[in-house]
Amino acid sequence: MKNNPLPKIVAVASLACVVLALVNVARADDEKVIKREGTYTTSKGGSGTTSSTTTKANGVVTRQGTWTNAAGGTGTRQSQTIWKKSNQTATVNGSVTRPNGATSTWQGTKQRTAPGVIQGSGTITQANGKKDSYTSTDTKVAPGSWNKSEVITTASGKTIDRTVDTTVVGGKGTRTVTTTGPNGQTVTRDAQFNQSVTTVPAPAPQH
Repeated sequence: MKNNPLPKIVAVASLACVVLALVNVARADDEKVIKREGTYTTSKGGSGTTSSTTTKANGVVTRQGTWTNAAGGTGTRQSQTIWKKSNQTATVNGSVTRPNGATSTWQGTKQRTAPGVIQGSGTITQANGKKDSYTSTDTKVAPGSWNKSEVITTASGKTIDRTVDTTVVGGKGTRTVTTTGPNGQTVTRDAQFNQSVTTVPAPAPQH
């Protein structure tokens, strides 16, 4: 009796389908959308409202944010980080437009150097065309708590130190930004916000 090749063909096709499905699962991550709404005050007497949306999926982190000051002026901020999982590095670019219409842009790289630690560096192009450089360290202090320290070196060689402390517990968050200028003067910006997180399942694999 001759062997019937059909069962083998079907088995191979089924196995290929399963492998393809596993590859698709590995490549397609669930999309996570993080929304924040809040208010802020500054040590100089300023105040206003803030709003932002962060989307994370397949190694790409996109952020869009706005703020409105007490005088009704609105600023916008956006950035995109693209991670390469194979070596834990990323490219980042973004821009910020202040209420007066002045726009600054930045671009750089990031690298995860240890669990919960990300090092970054890059350049900032100011609205007047001058280029500054920066280095940064992001550290996960505890679940729901992060610290970012950044040093900006201006085109004229002066340095600006900036720290950002963020904590989120049960959908409530605080964010304190402390900036120390070349003259040694420090300005703080304290924000309180509500945070919601939505997970959108990745599409089912097709085979």
